[in-house]
This record gives sequence, structure tokens and C-alpha cells, in this order.
Amino acid sequence: MPTETTLRRMTERVDKLGRKFSEYLGIFDKESIFTGPSLYFHYRTLERLNSTTPVRVFEDKQFFEYLYATLCSWGLHRMGPTPTKLVEFENLCSSLQAQKDKIIDLQEYRLSGLSDEESNKVRDALWEILSNLEISKSETQLVAGSKALHHLLPAIMPPIDRQYTLMFFYNSKNPYDTGRQVFKTIYPLFHRIAVNNRDAIRDKIGQGFHTSETKVIDNAIVGFVLKELK
Repeated sequence: MPTETTLRRMTERVDKLGRKFSEYLGIFDKESIFTGPSLYFHYRTLERLNSTTPVRVFEDKQFFEYLYATLCSWGLHRMGPTPTKLVEFENLCSSLQAQKDKIIDLQEYRLSGLSDEESNKVRDALWEILSNLEISKSETQLVAGSKALHHLLPAIMPPIDRQYTLMFFYNSKNPYDTGRQVFKTIYPLFHRIAVNNRDAIRDKIGQGFHTSETKVIDNAIVGFVLKELK
């Protein structure tokens, strides 16, 4: 459970992010730190998602191939003697396909359109999916699972990483809380950011790496960390 000091710092950072939301997005755009394969395969994955139905995407091998390449380019698989490895392609596919019905049930939601009560229900449903995914041999369900699930539920599942997301919220790449507790704590804050910055977020969608509400929020958080915490 995060301490009162940690919770207070989270609230202060979320408020500051909201006051300078466009500024932090500008920093993200200017720095352009995510390019090449990380951007290309992200685009291709979402194109496949949007070109089919929520049911048929689970039968689309090319979607999963693009997703596998995206996760690799997003830092979840490295060559050589390192523990940073994705599971085998077939295992990743079957892990996500096993959660098919639960994922489809969440397809119609959009983060900024959720009430507080709906946000809590969606958070719990997302964690139920995340906790049963097998995406990486080394990373937690929170990091690897969120990056994979983001590409099936981009409207409600933000990608989470250590260098930016966890640094923003916890001021640490490795918080002591369990993955479940971290997600339970930060998801309502993602929802708050989405609601408070709805217009700015929607205006940005479709420009460059700003591919969804949750990705715009993720990009603003990256901009915040680059400016305030580096």
C-alpha cells in the first residue's frame, strides 16, 4: 500500500500534469525518442485491430505477429544473456486468446467516458485479465501485460513501463507494492487525467504517436518525466 507521502505526491503530479498538459505533450513531440520499429509496428498492430472485428482479431495471425514485433521493439525482448525475454510467439497468442471473452466485454468503453464507478469496475476487470496473461519471461504482468493489452484495448488500457509511468506515479522504477496494488492505485489517476483533459487529449489523437486516449496520456507522462525528473 503506498504511503500517504507517496499518494500526496501522486496527486500533486497529476494536478501539475493537468495544468501543463499541452506543454508536456509538446516536450514529448520535440524529443521524439520513440521512432523506427517501435512506432512502425505499433501503427501496423492498431491498423489490424481497427480493420477487423473484436472477435475476428483473435483469429488474425498477422495482428499477433505485428503485436509480437511491437513488444520486442518496445523493449520486452533483448538478444543475448539477459532475462528480458518475451515468451514464445505461440504462447503469447494462446495467453491472449484465453482472455478473449473478457477482453471483448470491455471493447465499448472509453477511459474519458467512464464514471468513477465504471472506472473501478473496468480497473478490476482489466487486472483480472492482466493477472492471467503470460507475455514475458521476466517482466511483471503489469508492465508486459499492459503493453500487450493496450493493443487490444487502446481506449482504456494505458501501456505501463518502469522508466516513465512508475517514475511519474511512484518516483521509483521498482515500487514495493505488488502489481495488483500498483494498478489499483494508479488506474483511477489515469481516469482522472483523461476526464480533466478530455478535449486536449481528443484533439491530439491521430497525430504521430498519439494513437489513442491512453497513449496521449502516456506521452504526456513521458514529457513530464523528461522535463521534471531527469
